[in-house]
Amino acid sequence: MLSLLSLQPDRFWAWAGQGAPGAVPYTSPVEALVPFLTEAFLHDGWAAAILNAALIVIFGRLVHASLSIGRRSGAIPFLIVFSVAVMGGSLLHLLTQYPAGSGLIGASGGASGLFAAWVLIQEGRGGQILSKRFLVVFLFFAAVNLALWLMGPSLIGVRMSWQAHLGGFLAGALMFQFYRARRRVL
Repeated sequence: MLSLLSLQPDRFWAWAGQGAPGAVPYTSPVEALVPFLTEAFLHDGWAAAILNAALIVIFGRLVHASLSIGRRSGAIPFLIVFSVAVMGGSLLHLLTQYPAGSGLIGASGGASGLFAAWVLIQEGRGGQILSKRFLVVFLFFAAVNLALWLMGPSLIGVRMSWQAHLGGFLAGALMFQFYRARRRVL
């Protein structure tokens, strides 16, 4: 499962013709691109899976409700916001792991994107990505993630991808803003 579903920078960059010597490339575009999303289905133990599930439920409920219009469910927009956040986290992780680096698994990029959408909801209809409050939350979120990245292995015995969290946060916020703006037009 790990070799099929996790995002492996050394294999991706080898597939793109930029890999480190000895890296085994993905064999097709599908095999190279699918892990940008499927890495969210794998976790390094129950603690990470339960934490991500809890965060997705906590922030996701309000995001889903916010994306619902009348009797129309917000399920599809919610899944798109979550998926774009996962892929945004995967992309930033991949870009910072050139030409080789640690693999990526976990749904924390998606959970981070839902958190960003939740922050925008808390600001009300006028909440914008470039607002002072949103930027302060983002900077605090980035600082906490960098601190956990530096101290996490020694404090809690876990490695984490700050890149997946920050990329997911920004991609989720952008996708949520897109749906919010589209909803105002409808």
